[in-house]
Amino acid sequence: MGLLIVLVVWGHAIAPLSGPYAEALEQWLYMFHMPAFVFLSGYLTRKSSHWSPGKIAARLLFPYAVFQVLHAGVLSLTAGEAHWPSLVQPAWTTWYLLSLLVWRLAAPWLVKIPYLVPVTFVVALGSGVIAAIGPDLSLARTLGFLPFFALGLVWKEEWFARLRQLPVRMLAFAAFVAAGVFSFITEDQVSRRIFFLHEDYADLHYSDVDGIVVRAGVLLAGFALTLAFVSLTGWSRRWLAQAGVASLAIYLLHPLVLYPGREHGYSTVIGEGAWLLIMVLAAPLFAYAVSRPAVIRVTRPLMDSTWWTQRRTSRREASAAQTG
Repeated sequence: MGLLIVLVVWGHAIAPLSGPYAEALEQWLYMFHMPAFVFLSGYLTRKSSHWSPGKIAARLLFPYAVFQVLHAGVLSLTAGEAHWPSLVQPAWTTWYLLSLLVWRLAAPWLVKIPYLVPVTFVVALGSGVIAAIGPDLSLARTLGFLPFFALGLVWKEEWFARLRQLPVRMLAFAAFVAAGVFSFITEDQVSRRIFFLHEDYADLHYSDVDGIVVRAGVLLAGFALTLAFVSLTGWSRRWLAQAGVASLAIYLLHPLVLYPGREHGYSTVIGEGAWLLIMVLAAPLFAYAVSRPAVIRVTRPLMDSTWWTQRRTSRREASAAQTG
């Protein structure tokens, strides 16, 4: 999870760059980093021994509401015009909180569905046909990325060892190389929007048949590269493990820093290659900084509703002790 959250930050950081190398790298990242992130979310959901709808909702809806407001505020300052928060239309990256809410709430019923991954694959393909299924409340992405969450839900521990055998890792490495070559060759022909899974096929200017074929390719590539990612990782560093634990904080905070570049682009004084190098260094440094205990402690009130509950409880207990 730590490496993936760093890749998420890096992908968003290089998005304003428009050169061929940045475009190819962005396409390559979007082929696997969100599918793998969703897969791990499904796996961690399956590993959880407790299922509490109230706690799940509080854990995800509280930061969603807070960061909808923060996104609107930062965007207003950056763009120089007022932007108002919406509870229906997720702001940039906050869509994941709504999708994760639905996936986790539905998990006990999803695991009972026979052939869950193929069934959700068909659902993801079919959702692109219906125009009403769009970005509002992250419905399109919830259904579009559902197969990867389903894969995490049905994942078996012994499959990790199988994927990490040397022949499989060699194939995994080849898959990533092939994806990189494909991205570089097609960067000026492939729209990155097809990887976001938040629009219907008509909005992407596809017929239903063409849209289904394209999305099927996107999903299959996502599955293959997610498995390749699992195969090639399995190692960890202390700071990456800490970044994984702090992945929610990193995910929620990094867009607030990147809004100026997203809205206005980067300086042209230095070239694309220099910016890419800067972002390669800046993304892990940002993840490292945000994962520090002091930063987690300071930002916790923005992300954790239990902080406020505990604070109210402490005040009541202190007041009762004084009056008693």
